[in-house]
Amino acid sequence: MKSLTVLLITSLLFSLFAAPDSSAQEQPSCAKTSFQIVVPAKHTIKAARENRSKTLKMLSGKQKISAVSRNNNWYTVCISGKTGYTEAAGTSEVFNSKQLKLFSKIGRKKEVHQILAVTGSKAASVKVNMEAYEKVYGSWRRSLKVMKGVIGYNGFAGSKKEGDGKTPMGTFSFGTAFGSSAKPAGVTWPYKKTGANDYWIDDTSSKDYNKWIHYKGNPQKRWHSFERMNHPLYKYGISINYNTNPIIKGKGSAVFLHVWKGENSRTAGCTATAENNVRSILNWLEPKQNPRIFLGTTDYLEKL
Repeated sequence: MKSLTVLLITSLLFSLFAAPDSSAQEQPSCAKTSFQIVVPAKHTIKAARENRSKTLKMLSGKQKISAVSRNNNWYTVCISGKTGYTEAAGTSEVFNSKQLKLFSKIGRKKEVHQILAVTGSKAASVKVNMEAYEKVYGSWRRSLKVMKGVIGYNGFAGSKKEGDGKTPMGTFSFGTAFGSSAKPAGVTWPYKKTGANDYWIDDTSSKDYNKWIHYKGNPQKRWHSFERMNHPLYKYGISINYNTNPIIKGKGSAVFLHVWKGENSRTAGCTATAENNVRSILNWLEPKQNPRIFLGTTDYLEKL
């Protein structure tokens, strides 16, 4: 009888302190919603990312609901305190005035369907936020995650000069993607693997200024200043088309997006972020979407 009592007490304690159901832990948390979407009338909320899955709720009228994230053509949403999924078709995302300004000024051209916004709070900012947007089903939507980045050690420049340690403000297209490692799987953007004979020239006296040159000779005899393209921080990167057409000597050169040393580091004028972020951006960029990168302060964005 005593052993049975001990067994019952042990079972009771186990049931009280046992780990919660793992299936509940796997569900995305409604507490982590990050933005809102507008859904049309008669829009369904599903139990999974497929149309044949169970319908959790049918929305009868146009309304705003909280979203956790978007995965391709499906949103993870929070409705009545529960997690569900709804198709992106027919919906739109809610944006603030600065985001709408970005779309109206940079995305007004019909062919621009991707924007990477790199913004700092003020001109002297070194740390920046990087946000990706793309046009899907005819409207702008968030893409990737919000990423941390760093820029030039002297912040942003309204008018950049060679060697000023600043990152130029403005909107630019992208050039060639590159890296000392092989082209990552899934990247459709033009990519060149770098080697020991690849240089980007920042010598203002050279006809090669602000150009990528492949040269097998002694670079120190040909140029006063240059960057080696097989640098460790250039494991993955992409050139930004700043001062390229036309090239004006002394206006700045070698402006890239590349891998950082860390979140407390800074660059000589490029934009840098974590390696996995650079890879994600390279995988996200599509030539047919004619992407643009915006570099600048929030105030500069307001003045566009």
